[in-house]
Amino acid sequence: MAGRVLDWRRATLVGALAGGVFWGLAAGAILVSKASATAVISICVTAAVMVIAGAFVYHRGGNPRNGAFGIGLILAPLTGVTPVLIVWLPGLLTHATSWRG
Repeated sequence: MAGRVLDWRRATLVGALAGGVFWGLAAGAILVSKASATAVISICVTAAVMVIAGAFVYHRGGNPRNGAFGIGLILAPLTGVTPVLIVWLPGLLTHATSWRG
């Protein structure tokens, strides 16, 4: 049984472009809202919707082009997770260690 053929070049290109747009808009929303909880939650929900939509497109897409687009949508929010964690975790750790309860 042969698996589905996936064009990884197209998938990574779609993921990089969509991820750049997504994280650019996310950074702008965070700056404008001064990192409000509502903005961060809406960004997380949007990222989850993109991953779910990508999985749906991948599984329902009959041709390799749709499969690559679906994988690209899954990769898009994941492109910025590492830089966000690198910026967020030290702040969280310093805040946690300076809290005296």
